Amino acid sequence: MGFTSDKVTDYLSSYYRPLDEDLGEFRDLNEENGVPLILKETESFLSFLLEIIKPRRILEIGTAYGYSALFFARKLPEAHITTIDRNIHMIPVASSNFEDRPEGDRIDFRIGDAESMLEEMVEEMNADPQSYEPFDFVFIDAGKSHYRDFFDKAEQLARPGAVIVCDNILMHGWTVDRSYEGAKRHRTNVKYMRQFIEYINERKDLTVSLLSSGDGLAVIRLHD
Repeated sequence: MGFTSDKVTDYLSSYYRPLDEDLGEFRDLNEENGVPLILKETESFLSFLLEIIKPRRILEIGTAYGYSALFFARKLPEAHITTIDRNIHMIPVASSNFEDRPEGDRIDFRIGDAESMLEEMVEEMNADPQSYEPFDFVFIDAGKSHYRDFFDKAEQLARPGAVIVCDNILMHGWTVDRSYEGAKRHRTNVKYMRQFIEYINERKDLTVSLLSSGDGLAVIRLHD
C-alpha cells in the first residue's frame, strides 16, 4: 500500500518494467494469488540501489515464494544469496521455484525460525572467523515485531559499510497513525516497529534514511 494518491501510484507504476519476462510472470502469479512480495516501487528502488553498491553476498530474512531472492540473483549474476523462512506453506513452493531456475544454485535457502537461524549463523562465524565471509547487503522483510532482533543479528553478520534495508516499516500507515483501519489488531507489531525506528535513529554509528516508498523503507548503512 502506498501513501500517495492512486493516480500518482498508477502513473509511477506505468514506468515499471520487470527485470525479465520470467520474473514479470512470476510477479503476476504472486499478485493474483495474494502472495506477499516486494512492491513494484520497492523493487525499482532496490534495483537502483543494487546497481550502485553491487553486493556479492546478500542476506534476506523472509523468503515467501522466493521472488525477491530470484530478483537479487538475476540482478547480480555474481552474487550469492542466503534467504531464510519458516512458513510451512511457502517453503515447498519457494524450494521448487529455486530448483526450477539456474539462479537457484546461488541461493542458500535456510529453513526455520529466522532468529534461530541467524543465531546459528553467528555461532558459525564465531567458530571460524578466518573463513567467514560477511554480507554486503541485507534485506529484512519478515515478522514486523522482530525487526530489532533481526537487525542486531544481521549487523553482526555484515561487513563494515554494509547496507541493510528494512521493508514495510510503515505497515499500511499503522506505524504513523493507529486510527488506520486494522491497526488495533496489530498493536503489538506497531509498538515494536516504532521502537525499532527510534532505536536505529538514535544510534550515532549508523546512517539512516526513512522513505515512504511502497509501504515504507528504512535504509541503513553501517559505518566503516
